[in-house]
Amino acid sequence: MSSVNIEKLFVVFFLGLFLQCQSQELKETMIPKISNEFEKITIQNFKKKKDDRCIETPEAIKETFSASKTGYRVSIYHGDTFYKLDKSYYKNGYIKNKSLSFNMGSSVGILYHFDKSGRLIKEENTDEGYNFKPENIITYCEKNKIDLPKGYHDSGYQTRVLKQDFEGKKVWRISHQIAGDKIEEIILDGKTGKELQKKTVPFYNP
Repeated sequence: MSSVNIEKLFVVFFLGLFLQCQSQELKETMIPKISNEFEKITIQNFKKKKDDRCIETPEAIKETFSASKTGYRVSIYHGDTFYKLDKSYYKNGYIKNKSLSFNMGSSVGILYHFDKSGRLIKEENTDEGYNFKPENIITYCEKNKIDLPKGYHDSGYQTRVLKQDFEGKKVWRISHQIAGDKIEEIILDGKTGKELQKKTVPFYNP
């Protein structure tokens, strides 16, 4: 085999490796899409022992279920993404609202609202006013070595990413553990991503 052909093989190999890494990175940062279609929960599928906190499906997807006087809530976690799918249901089992959110944080993308008959009544853009997008938050955390959780975790302090108001501005608040007894809180401008505040607060583990 000539040296030219060997060089071509190396180029193809490393190009393929680069594209695979880029594809994985894009998959991790992109917000998954969810449908605005009606759905109904089958409560029997979620019956479990009282001390169970999470159900694992055959597809290795983990789901948490809770019931209240007004209805039911299901959160669905995939092990390879920073986002989970949150669904709330009326007592009749009909979907009430659904959206994606950071695994430990606020909603991102579109929040779909339904009435008790199952009719879609509102599509709320939870990212409105946030030019610094969820994807930018992931990039910021990676650059600053802040560990964002993927999938479901039943113990330990996990990094939180919240949308809040701060001094009249829409902001992102990131809280992550920097020591056993310390949490660093970072506030980023929701439009520009500029750091507005960074402080360390004590962490008490009950």
